[in-house]
This record gives sequence, structure tokens and C-alpha cells, in this order.
Amino acid sequence: MNMKQLETFYWIERLGSFSAAAERVFATQSTVSTRMQELEESLGVKLFDRSHRNARLTAKGKELAPYVRQIIELSTEIQQRITPREALSGVVRLGVVEIVAFTWLPAFIRALHERHPAVTLELEIALSYDLEAKLNDGALDIVFAVGRAPGPQYVTESLGTSQFEWMASPRLGIPTRRLTPGDLQPFPFITLNRQSYHHATVDAWMKANQVRWRRVIECNSLTMAASLVMAGLGVSLMPPACYRREIEAGALQVVETTGSMAPVEVFSMYAVDESQPLSPLVTHLAAEISRAFQAAGPPNTK
Repeated sequence: MNMKQLETFYWIERLGSFSAAAERVFATQSTVSTRMQELEESLGVKLFDRSHRNARLTAKGKELAPYVRQIIELSTEIQQRITPREALSGVVRLGVVEIVAFTWLPAFIRALHERHPAVTLELEIALSYDLEAKLNDGALDIVFAVGRAPGPQYVTESLGTSQFEWMASPRLGIPTRRLTPGDLQPFPFITLNRQSYHHATVDAWMKANQVRWRRVIECNSLTMAASLVMAGLGVSLMPPACYRREIEAGALQVVETTGSMAPVEVFSMYAVDESQPLSPLVTHLAAEISRAFQAAGPPNTK
């Protein structure tokens, strides 16, 4: 019995399949199967019921599971406490939303490489609900997403807030005076997908202000939404900090409205029982870089 076998068992039990565990431990499925056969031989019991399609634990497998979780947690704690921070190594699969990618993500990556050169990032940029689904499936170790984690099985830490404002292209002809919510009603609205936090925020704002959709254009990225807005196809709720150049160049204008929009909060999330010792480190560094970015102040967009 060795740590590779126990770690592989841990991920099979957590993710529910040999194939998912193989991706998580960076091994082939045949290697994972071999490790489990060797673990079963060393213990002299069957740990998995192989008559089912998914990896189902036997009674002895269920009995073993809590012991393995304790071993993995202790191993992670040893690495965090004993290993010098500069000597930490490994791969972190990180998912981030676009608002992070467009603002302080480059500074974060630079700081991570300087302080922990042996740590490798695998990045994915997507909407919050996609990232949370992959976090739940074990396809990502940690995510920087909008909104709080969907359950108590996740550790969350605030990475600060970003202000969103209504924005449009000057060619749309929206008055430059401060507008009421009703003044925006004649214009098409551009939002992200219906499952997104962005769409829910716009919808809640419209209902609170008794504004009705005239026409809505949905897309799956903030970049696409910005392109549609700059083309004069409608208005959208967007973060000015991400589009400073476009605002200064006159391609976008911030539409001032009565009543301010609540800032959008970004959180770092990772599983409570995560065996990845780098997740807390990544989170704390992200919070540090985010605070520094916010302390620099928002761009002058009005």
C-alpha cells in the first residue's frame, strides 16, 4: 500500500469513476485500475463492485474511505506546514471569470511565478455556472467566480468587488444626461446566458424598476457582449474597469442612471476536502493581488 494508491482511491471515491480519477491524478485508466488491484491485493479485500458501470464501493471499500480521507488530509497539512513555500510544486487547474481575466489575472500569474516558480497553472476562462459545474465534477481545483459557492462543501474567500455600469455605443444615440431606468426601456438589452449571474442581475434590476424587455440578445461571453454593444446593437451591464481603452477612445460610453448598481463580488472557491495543498496558497495570493488592484482605484470613465 502506498500514497499513489490511496490518492487514486480517494479520487475514485470522490468523483465516482475510474476515468474521472485518471484525469485528476494525471494517469491512464489502466494505471488507475492497476493501482486499485494492487491496493486490493495488499489489503486482501475487494474495494469495488465491478459489476456496475460506475465505481461502487463494497462494504470494505466504504469502511476504508474515511481512513483514506484522513491520510490525504494529513498529507496535505504536512505539505502546507513543513515544505518551504518557495519549494512547493504541482499543477493547479484554475478557472476564472472574464472580469478577473481582464483585470488583475496577469498580475496574479506574474506574482505566482515569482514566488512559486515550480507551480504550474492550467487556466480556463468561462462563465461562473460552467466553472462551478467543473469544480463540482473535480475537473477544476479552484475557481474565481461571481457569487457565493453553491454549498457548504466549498471553502470561499472574497476576492473583492467590481462595479458594473450600463454601457452603450455612442452611435446608439442614448442621451448623455442621467437617465431613469425607464429611459433605457426602448433599447435592446444584451446579456449573458440565462443561467449566468449577469442575466439574473439584469433581470432583477429590470423587475425592481418595472422595466420590460423590448428585445434581448444573449451570448456566452463578456467579450462578445462588449463587441455587440460597440456595434450599436444594444445596452449591457459591463465593468468599466475592463474597458477603459474603449471608453477613452469613444467606442463605449457609460450610461449614467438614477440609482446605483450594487458592486459584483468575486469569490475564490475550492472543495473543503480538497487534497490539493496549493488551493489555500493560490486563494490567499489572489486576494492580495486583487486588493492591490482595487487600491489603485477605478479608471476615470465619466
